[in-house]
Amino acid sequence: MDGQTSVARVPMNEIAGEEVVQVSINGTGPYDFILDTGSNVTIMRSQLIRKLNLPSGAPIAIVTATGETRGQRVIIESIAVAGLAVDHLEINALDRVQVLNGRVQGILGENFLKNFDILIDNEQQTLFIDRTSILEGTVAGERLSFSRFGSFDYKPTPDRIVIKLKVPSFMGKPLLFLVDSGINTAALYPPPGGQALRALQSSQHVNMSDLNERRDCQIQKTTLEIGGGTFRGLELVACEGLTRNKMDTDGLLPTRVFHRFFISHRGGYVIANPRSLEKLGDPFAQLGRDK
Repeated sequence: MDGQTSVARVPMNEIAGEEVVQVSINGTGPYDFILDTGSNVTIMRSQLIRKLNLPSGAPIAIVTATGETRGQRVIIESIAVAGLAVDHLEINALDRVQVLNGRVQGILGENFLKNFDILIDNEQQTLFIDRTSILEGTVAGERLSFSRFGSFDYKPTPDRIVIKLKVPSFMGKPLLFLVDSGINTAALYPPPGGQALRALQSSQHVNMSDLNERRDCQIQKTTLEIGGGTFRGLELVACEGLTRNKMDTDGLLPTRVFHRFFISHRGGYVIANPRSLEKLGDPFAQLGRDK
């Protein structure tokens, strides 16, 4: 790892509705990758694997926010964002990925991001990434603990960011939602049987893409209760075929519905809409400028 850089300020560019950051692989690039805390692995196009002459390995199951697909495991020497690197990282190669449009070459997932604390600033379209505790000292707000595991078929799914929240219009008890920077709309995975989808019958129909297919979905406005905060007027989608028995959480919480979203992998908590600490001036404006 680069011993000089500890915190970096990285532009996020919107490409086909996705927030994209630039990634270096084995010192080459940069390449455009979708920032995706909802994917527990980092994914890249098979064409790029071949271009870089990286040896491919055995087939592997890839677990994402919308299900499971198959790819090939590749171990790369180094992957970095703005000089912040992780060595010997497992990447999964896919030949066809629905969500990868145009020049986008891959998905930067949690097996990379978990090595850092990150602040996603949607207002400034900026990602702050920190391998120390500097970033943590610049933000304040309600700390919501998260679990690092989802649960599917009574087995844990690693490298997840799962928090408890409530959807009052659907169920009174807390639900487990995956924090997902790779989607624009909150998603609900209802119990099988169709009751939740029937409750959304007055809502708007939309089509949504996951890694390898498009799905028919219904969307409506709802309220989410997250910690002590109430967030009204958020869109919530439920899709045919995506029910709780097929997924490892009850739903998805997009980071893009917040002004800013802080994830402390080191501390095991998130802060929705953190505020900057006044005693430090304007840390959001200063972080990463001395890189």
